[in-house]
Amino acid sequence: MPRRPNTGRRNTMRKGGYVALEAVGMVITVLATQAMIRALLNPDSEPLWGALNGVPGGLTGQLILLGFIALVAMVSGGWAHTRKEPTTEQAGNSGGNHDRGTT
Repeated sequence: MPRRPNTGRRNTMRKGGYVALEAVGMVITVLATQAMIRALLNPDSEPLWGALNGVPGGLTGQLILLGFIALVAMVSGGWAHTRKEPTTEQAGNSGGNHDRGTT
């Protein structure tokens, strides 16, 4: 008798991957946005402790790169959020009691 593939475990791993991608996307979005705001408010400071010094264009180029990183992280986190399957409700089930008004 052939073994059936364990699709339940595969789906669980897939859900965990989506959750991880969503979390990483949120964290990177927050950090990149915070670095952009700090660089705008204090132009003398170096965004991300000088990690972006090699970017051409000076402060403007660094801010454009940070904005692009934040945008990509936000889109990937949002994509992962929409790809997750619902964990508590089935489609078409509101989860509440439906009272028909009879007492």
